[in-house]
Amino acid sequence: MLLTSTLACGSAAVAMPNVSPPQAEIFMPGIISGGANDGAPTFSPDGSTLYFERTNGRWAAILVARKKGSGWGRPKLAEFSGHFSDQQPAFSPDGKYLIFVSTRPRESECVGCPKDVSHLYRVDRTPTGWTAPHELPPEVNFRDRIFKPSVAANGDLYFMADIGASGTKWRLFRSRRGGAGYAAAEALEFSGENDGDVDPYIARDQSFVIFSSNHRGDRPDGHEHLYIVRRQSDGWSAAEQLHYEGEGPWDDGEASVSPDGQWLYFTSARTVAGRKERGRAAALRDLSAIERWDNSNNNVWRVSISAARSQRTIQDN
Repeated sequence: MLLTSTLACGSAAVAMPNVSPPQAEIFMPGIISGGANDGAPTFSPDGSTLYFERTNGRWAAILVARKKGSGWGRPKLAEFSGHFSDQQPAFSPDGKYLIFVSTRPRESECVGCPKDVSHLYRVDRTPTGWTAPHELPPEVNFRDRIFKPSVAANGDLYFMADIGASGTKWRLFRSRRGGAGYAAAEALEFSGENDGDVDPYIARDQSFVIFSSNHRGDRPDGHEHLYIVRRQSDGWSAAEQLHYEGEGPWDDGEASVSPDGQWLYFTSARTVAGRKERGRAAALRDLSAIERWDNSNNNVWRVSISAARSQRTIQDN
């Protein structure tokens, strides 16, 4: 399936034959996408504020950047992050709170439980900033390793959990929001124990889920690629891979859709300076890109949803 065919036109959309998939572009190279591993972008509802993760592979922090004209200002450390390893922030659709992953110590006593855990935490917006982080309840944090939160409009929370007993085994889950709390996490039926599914993004109306997997597809290459499932009257559709121009053997994950529905963002380690022969001017240009961002670390990429809709999909009414 061509990337964004379902996102753009709804469940009745079909891809046009013999048309190239859409082009991915690096997002704000040297500013948001830099020399470290950068990813997991999430935007405020008005699109003016961006939170994302920056990591060296062993420690991560959440940064914030604000819209500045047609671009973005330099990112700064988020006020609630930095004391512990924090990553993968996710705005609620109304912008009133943000959920993220943290390795900070558990808030409640847990006799015999591992001390090193990755759980989901929440901060609420206040007139002067954010509240102190507080750990989500055990209905959500039911395993030691919980990652990649995504919040639906009604507050339902989607995430991934390591359910392996003797080794890593990822599966996608949902905790329904009800009253002041959450229902016990339930596995998403399309995500089996051996599918290797990670990094869910839920549409606001829960009409689709975008996620990544390294176990699916006709020709699995050991890398995580983007997939989509759509809500149907009897559950979820079969998973379909989302393609874009220039995709290759690297991991693509941590997808999210911009609040205006115009862009699909994702994290990828893809590079562009791969030509074997080049002139001196091109070599200097590529070296500059390598120093700023094009160095095989993770960066934020995006694909235009509106362009894909008008150029590469039709709607079957």
